[in-house]
Amino acid sequence: MKIRYHLAVIFSKLTYFLLRLLGRNASHTPGAVAMAICPKYLEIAPKAPVAICVTGTNGKTTVANMLTDALLSLGRSAVSNRLGSNIVPGVAACVSNSLNIWGKCKVDCTVFEVDERASRLILPFIKPDYLIVTNIFRDSLKRNAHPDYIFGIINDYTPNTTKLILNADDLCSAMLRPENKRVYYAIEEMKGDIIDSVNIVTDHSICPKCHSPLSYEYRRYHHIGRAHCPSCGFASPRADYSAAVYPNEGIMCVTNMGESSDYPLVSDIVFNMYNEVAVIAALSQIGFGSEQIASAMEKASIPDTRLKETVINGSSVIMAMSKGQSCISSCRTFDYVSSLPGDKMILLVLDDYYDRKNSVEFIGWIYDVDYEFLNKPDVVRVAALGPRCLDHRVRLLLAGIDDERIFCEKDELLGARELPLKGAQKIFVLYDTSTYDLAVKVAGVIENRLQNA
Repeated sequence: MKIRYHLAVIFSKLTYFLLRLLGRNASHTPGAVAMAICPKYLEIAPKAPVAICVTGTNGKTTVANMLTDALLSLGRSAVSNRLGSNIVPGVAACVSNSLNIWGKCKVDCTVFEVDERASRLILPFIKPDYLIVTNIFRDSLKRNAHPDYIFGIINDYTPNTTKLILNADDLCSAMLRPENKRVYYAIEEMKGDIIDSVNIVTDHSICPKCHSPLSYEYRRYHHIGRAHCPSCGFASPRADYSAAVYPNEGIMCVTNMGESSDYPLVSDIVFNMYNEVAVIAALSQIGFGSEQIASAMEKASIPDTRLKETVINGSSVIMAMSKGQSCISSCRTFDYVSSLPGDKMILLVLDDYYDRKNSVEFIGWIYDVDYEFLNKPDVVRVAALGPRCLDHRVRLLLAGIDDERIFCEKDELLGARELPLKGAQKIFVLYDTSTYDLAVKVAGVIENRLQNA
């Protein structure tokens, strides 16, 4: 097995080198090569002194990347599967990057983004020191089935020795592995919080203990918030890291063990606020002080693949992730972009790139998404682009949006060329994880049109 392990390291690194020479990302294949040569590669490869896994329905890429950047800025050597290749081959490739040619670990920390469904094939072998779970939501029905199914996978395959860093405002993930050591993070009540859900999907509305209706003290969206059961006393756990957010001042004040510290607010989007608190809690658990963490967060940013803005001749073209087939991700993005000031145009590039080839994409998810968020007077036009544009048009009409404000085109690039742009200060291009490259081309067409206007 030792010979196979060392061959796996050598050929994995050789594969990485050759792919990089060809201009490829090399985030997946080197790991596939390693696993093919040595099936127990993840199990027997030496781990860094600090190994951290990040999983959850939404936010794991942002948290993993922010955490890696923070560790590097604080002087730790660290590697991660930064490009989001988060199933077994991607994790194996990240392990290879943490090793030298002799198969010895050469870094202080490894940060693994882990697909929640694939966690059963990864967590038992990586045996992370810390596991950050951002949240567990309803996701792609055909891939992830139900939130309880994903909860069961993470719960069953997380090692007993792993310390959990959990979102206290998410009742689903907050109940993971009750026997494991854990800390919780949360965001205190904010202006604009509600009591009753306005979303189509609210998965946690009854008590998991006695099945009575839950009562929410405050709610952010869907089931995220603080709840308790009037019948049996069950309640959301108290947070070890409790954040008070002050968007106007651009700061987040996090209280831990009775001590409060200010941190720069990386993003004014609520779900990214949760991502930031998760990173702060993780860095604190690793052993960094508040001043060190604050200095790292000063340099932190949201990955361009998740949110990017370009200003051209007074108009903004904003690319934003809105994971197709994941109703919660799309709901959050729709809510955020529609709430921003100014007249806006929204382009939907959400059809799954791989499913479209055989036209087998499951479209039921769009009826779990709150398209009603887009039915606002300052949303001057919604452009549904791609093979399923007519399905999106039907859902937009059901949301009450006038037909004259809807633009449809099966060819995304043709749609970007012909879409009327007049009347919008902000143009949003919303895309799925599988359509990022296509969305970049769509945004490029829009930017060229604005530049030449």
